[in-house]
Amino acid sequence: MREQWRGFRLLVSTAVRTDPWRTFGLVLEPIGRLAWPLAGLWLSFLTDGVLQDRGNLIVAGIIGLLAGVVGNWGISLCGNMMRITLSEKVGFAFDREITRLTADLPGLDHHERADYQDRLELLRQSQGALGGAMNSLINSVANVVGGAGVIVMLVVVHPLLLVLVLFALPAIPVARLEQRWNKQAEEESATPSRQARHLRRLAYDRGAGMEIRVFGLQEELRARSREAWRTARRPAVRAAWRRDLAHGIQEIVYALAFVAAIGFVLWRATRGQSSVGEVVMAVYTCARVQQVVWAIHGVARLGQSLRAAGRMLWLRDYAATADARRSGRAPEQSIADGIVFENVSFRYPGTERWILRGMSLHIPAGGVVALVGENGAGKSTLVKLLARMYEPTEGRILVDGVDLAELDVDAWRERLSAAFQDFAKFELVAQQTVGVGDLSRLDDEAAVTAALDRAGAADVVPKLPQGVASQLGSSWEDGVDLSTGQWQKLALGRALMREAPLVVFFDEPTASLDAPTEHALFERYTEASRAGAARGMITVLVSHRFSTVRSADLILVIDDGRIAELGSHAELMEIDGLYAELYTLQARSYA
Repeated sequence: MREQWRGFRLLVSTAVRTDPWRTFGLVLEPIGRLAWPLAGLWLSFLTDGVLQDRGNLIVAGIIGLLAGVVGNWGISLCGNMMRITLSEKVGFAFDREITRLTADLPGLDHHERADYQDRLELLRQSQGALGGAMNSLINSVANVVGGAGVIVMLVVVHPLLLVLVLFALPAIPVARLEQRWNKQAEEESATPSRQARHLRRLAYDRGAGMEIRVFGLQEELRARSREAWRTARRPAVRAAWRRDLAHGIQEIVYALAFVAAIGFVLWRATRGQSSVGEVVMAVYTCARVQQVVWAIHGVARLGQSLRAAGRMLWLRDYAATADARRSGRAPEQSIADGIVFENVSFRYPGTERWILRGMSLHIPAGGVVALVGENGAGKSTLVKLLARMYEPTEGRILVDGVDLAELDVDAWRERLSAAFQDFAKFELVAQQTVGVGDLSRLDDEAAVTAALDRAGAADVVPKLPQGVASQLGSSWEDGVDLSTGQWQKLALGRALMREAPLVVFFDEPTASLDAPTEHALFERYTEASRAGAARGMITVLVSHRFSTVRSADLILVIDDGRIAELGSHAELMEIDGLYAELYTLQARSYA
């Protein structure tokens, strides 16, 4: 109940904050529902007035009916218009917040968690319920008000008719069962819905398009997508069958009670205890008892919005917990001693396999460190830990004796720069594609040109039709498509935009380039790193090509998540271990 109350407050407060005038204006709409039960009274006046030739009753009945119809129509029309606009605004507000919260999460660990992805999928599916929450709420309140008016009118006709309301009350347990079935169906469909969405994305993804066509996967993809959607829909269909069956039984029971109530009213009329007008009012009012059922089912529909609000609150709480990483101290302007790994181990959330195990080492300030090893050894994971994309599962990382976890994550990342093998293709104009590496100099053409020159990528821009002002990406009007190697060179330029980083990562950033070009670039990066040695800048090079890292001050050979060997190129060749074996083997293959 406490979580439902939190969800209710979230929905109302968001609506008030988004559009206070429309929110408060909608409060008037339930008043219009009072016209429904009162219509029975006006019909009674009109009927008796006609039969008894009493003009005053006829006038009162006509005026009451006209006022009720016109008033209810006007309020409903205005209310519908306000609800539509408010639903759109509230939906956009929640959409913006979801985007902000997910984009601002400081790490990447949530991407590795199936439970997070499933909950986010449920939240994505229920965004419509968030936008239409005030619509459901106002309808529920309006139906409750109208239902209360019907109960009052039943008492006016005859108190015994309140028994009819008792036969409407089974809608309460049915509504609770409906909420439970819907919640269960939503949770069961989360994983297959994600799978179906993934398969659908593959169908129009350019990167996957070539292999889909070469291997003839179109029909297989369609078949799997259909099956995934069927699996995702199956729980909802099952819940709908249960709901319809329960509603059907409840409606039959209520219909029998309704017939009995009408029979009672007619019996009183045959004995002269009611006028014809009162019979008309009684029949109309008994028929409106169904509004009580609507009110109950309306609350059940509101439950969907409350569940969506609960998922929104979960995302807020999750983001707030993650934001604790932003409350630390700022890093120093330079590194004096270096970075120390103290018995660091890591495994991805929800898994049992260790990616790094018991890693202890000292990376000296101002040094160039190379990480080598076979694919899957844990090289990139070490970089992610240094960038605080993940936190160590065990152990700690120290920067000049200060636990990295105690530093403000955003402030720390402002002192980093990086180029990754899985680089982003920002389809902006070329200058901005590189300039986002330092937002303060996004529009500084000279800075962008200098960064491209340092990255050995100065040859890319002259080939573009409008130079640095060229739109990149063939999916845009006048956009230019680049080769993978050209995109990678721009990513390298982006990594060299910041002027005074403390740590620079090059995580296999030249994988799409040939070996000689990669070697020449790493030599340039190593030389550039010496310039930052005065402030203790550390350069971390990750490569599977051993020949490119010979000039590094320190080479770490990582094997199965552990440091197998450590030293300079000459030292490692002298001990004739794993590094020497792999280096010699690779040299022969290139020869």
